[in-house]
Amino acid sequence: MTDEKSDFRAEFESRALSEGVDPDYVGAYYNLVFELATGIASRDADQCVVVGIAGAQGVGKSTFAKLLAVLLEGVFEKSTLVVSLDDFYLTRAERQQLAEKVHPLLAVRGVPGTHDVALMRSVIAALKARKNVEIPRFSKADDDRVGWVPVMGESMQVVIVEGWCWGAAPMAEASLAQPVNPLEQEQDPDGDWRWYVNEQLVAYQDLFALSDALFFFAAPDMDTVVEWRWRQEQQLDGSGPAVMTRDQVREFVMYFERITRHMLDEMPSRADLTLFLDERHRVQAPRRDRFR
Repeated sequence: MTDEKSDFRAEFESRALSEGVDPDYVGAYYNLVFELATGIASRDADQCVVVGIAGAQGVGKSTFAKLLAVLLEGVFEKSTLVVSLDDFYLTRAERQQLAEKVHPLLAVRGVPGTHDVALMRSVIAALKARKNVEIPRFSKADDDRVGWVPVMGESMQVVIVEGWCWGAAPMAEASLAQPVNPLEQEQDPDGDWRWYVNEQLVAYQDLFALSDALFFFAAPDMDTVVEWRWRQEQQLDGSGPAVMTRDQVREFVMYFERITRHMLDEMPSRADLTLFLDERHRVQAPRRDRFR
């Protein structure tokens, strides 16, 4: 395995650099991802392993998931699929209905209640059972579902699911009383939206239970999350100006702030692996690790 690790390092680092990993950190990043890939690959080969990756906007979930899959396939020859919670957003028409019937803030995709949970649960369960499935394709530019992608599940060995609130637990109702930011104070003064979102999160628990391991990327604080999301916005397609202004990004992050803060408080005690990040996306010691 030492030779395989060494032989694949150059290819991995090249891909990591293209994904924006800091050149000064890429070696340590490779060692981290290789270690975790080794643990996943050691699981029962007769079962499809589902790994959930959670963390706030901009923490690097998509990059990590993509590069973890590269190692699992390139070194360990594991048939691997990366799926995002974002793939399963409700259609724009469905969210508009929610906005009209429940609360206007539900027109904005992202929070619990704006995903097709039943569809995602059926897809992940089918993949675990190694059945063929179709996964929806969601276009963020169009803010709508635009098609379906067939997936051969018969030989699937690892499914990596990344989603900002993957594994999040519902909050006590008493904690919903006070707004946590200007968005909630001004657009949800009665708490109807946050109560609905928390209630919907209860329905997500059966979906989250399908994962065999939960990795949590813990951001330093909410200000850093805003900064990271702003950097993402500036690099969305690389061909023009950002879609949102910095102030709009700050407001956008407010939709997720309540649950993000709750996850930062309580998820490290539950996750199989928690990686505490600094402002440069580097993993800081100590890390909380029960993943073997």
